[in-house]
Amino acid sequence: MSPAEFDSFAKSYEQDLAKSLAVTGETREFYAQQRIDWTAECLSRLKHRVRRILDYGCGDGANVPMLASKFEAEQVIGVDVSSASIAVARQSHASPACSFFCLEEFAPKGELDLVFTNGVFHHIPLSERRACLLAIRQSLRPGAVFAFWENNPWNPGTRYVMSQCAFDENAITINPPKARRILSEAGFKIVRTDSLFYFPRQLGFLRPMERWLRGLPLGGQYLVLCQNSPE
Repeated sequence: MSPAEFDSFAKSYEQDLAKSLAVTGETREFYAQQRIDWTAECLSRLKHRVRRILDYGCGDGANVPMLASKFEAEQVIGVDVSSASIAVARQSHASPACSFFCLEEFAPKGELDLVFTNGVFHHIPLSERRACLLAIRQSLRPGAVFAFWENNPWNPGTRYVMSQCAFDENAITINPPKARRILSEAGFKIVRTDSLFYFPRQLGFLRPMERWLRGLPLGGQYLVLCQNSPE
């Protein structure tokens, strides 16, 4: 999708996403918090201290204050190609710790401890993905972490949810091995891959089993956690 196409969804994003997630019985906030919590747990295991964060493809900015709160971060920056989405984010979520910029306004400086992205790269044209990954690397300090979350096309529930989502109409999905490959080719060191979100709310009693299923590439979404390796 082009920036102009994303602009057209800026004000309806919340409603469009809620409609597509209705079948799962959960809210957008539920999934966002679960992703952030699991990322934080993984970084805690690495003993990786986080002070400065970038939410790459932040949309309307809803994740940014959640990231700031979970990591007790000094600074969280949200960037997006959609100027209309950035306007919504600034109006709704700007604070001394949280700021928002259009992608072309953001200059990577190699100072960040964590870049977080969720469901963004399936919207990026194939020919542009490597350049985006290299820009993300340039924004991270050496050894810093990139949390790459994506929708898993190997999960039938995910495919259904995406088919119901207006802004996923032209998405080009990325399976877990492909994600690891493009990240490695861009110079990242893969630390771990985890699959989450196997069961909808109706089967919530089965969710305790998910801790044993994270190593299987079949959850609704997956995380590839990687580090910015020195050249």
